[in-house]
Amino acid sequence: MRYKFQNQRENRMINTVTLNPAMDEILYIESFQENCMNRIQKKEKCLGGKGTHLAYNFSLLGVPNRTFGVSFGSCGQEVIDVLKESGSDTHYLWYETPETRTNYLVVDKDRNCTFLGGKGEVLTQEITGKLLALMESQMQKGDTLIIAGDASNVEDKDVQKKLLEIAKKMDLKLYLDSSGAFMKEGLKYHPQLIKPNLEELSELVGRELKNADDVVGALDEIPDIPVVMVSMGGDGWVFRYEGKIYRGYGLKVQVGNTAGCGDALLTGLIYGLECNPMPVMDMLAYATALSATCAASNKTVGFDIEKAKEWMKDVKIEVIR
Repeated sequence: MRYKFQNQRENRMINTVTLNPAMDEILYIESFQENCMNRIQKKEKCLGGKGTHLAYNFSLLGVPNRTFGVSFGSCGQEVIDVLKESGSDTHYLWYETPETRTNYLVVDKDRNCTFLGGKGEVLTQEITGKLLALMESQMQKGDTLIIAGDASNVEDKDVQKKLLEIAKKMDLKLYLDSSGAFMKEGLKYHPQLIKPNLEELSELVGRELKNADDVVGALDEIPDIPVVMVSMGGDGWVFRYEGKIYRGYGLKVQVGNTAGCGDALLTGLIYGLECNPMPVMDMLAYATALSATCAASNKTVGFDIEKAKEWMKDVKIEVIR
């Protein structure tokens, strides 16, 4: 490990928002068989949702953060309790009924993972209006705002655009991990970082991208974003920063599950960019190693910080342009 980890410097507050949080249940079985009984050998339960994952992860790293969202019922209260216990400054609208969704991840003995995502309750325009007002009252000018995930469960289809307008008005540093029309709209607000996957970047540039070479060409078509991380699953990632393009390769680990790895990667990047600034190669190695420890775990959120520091030296990164 080349980088010497130091105490975090004073910095702007990181804010996350989750419109459709969840609890994840990971179900371990021998092998999945259709049309017959599949017995659960053991199960794990942990926090679900991109924004909630990021808040939890930053708390693990000792980074002060504030998180917003909407939840319902006993499952929604569990989401709030986990976030508060992690140390995140939690500002959630909670309603007694109905129930926040539960996601299911089925993992067999060969570590094949099947994700079954709950739909989530529809948020009325009144609820999202209250949430936006809450966020605007709590965030401070110059803070950081991370908008991750989608907003498919809302009546007000402009809610994400309204979030972008708040970010603009409050001069927030903006990070986007989204897709589709919202990602395209978000580019107009000059985010500091975007993190599309291969499919999402293909959608942005209007053609199918198949490999790292295709990604490098596509990055020239989105020149105004300072930091771009394109994740390619098991094939690693391509990263553009300060005029250079880097190619990284994922660590080979025994996969416990694949959910949450992208959120761990994003956490590590933001940590190395602004919370505890690192040389770029160390930042990329650390973020990749954090993601790998998440993949190797039995949970969809969190990571093993000490193991990630050990694994940094094994991450292969090259400058390709």
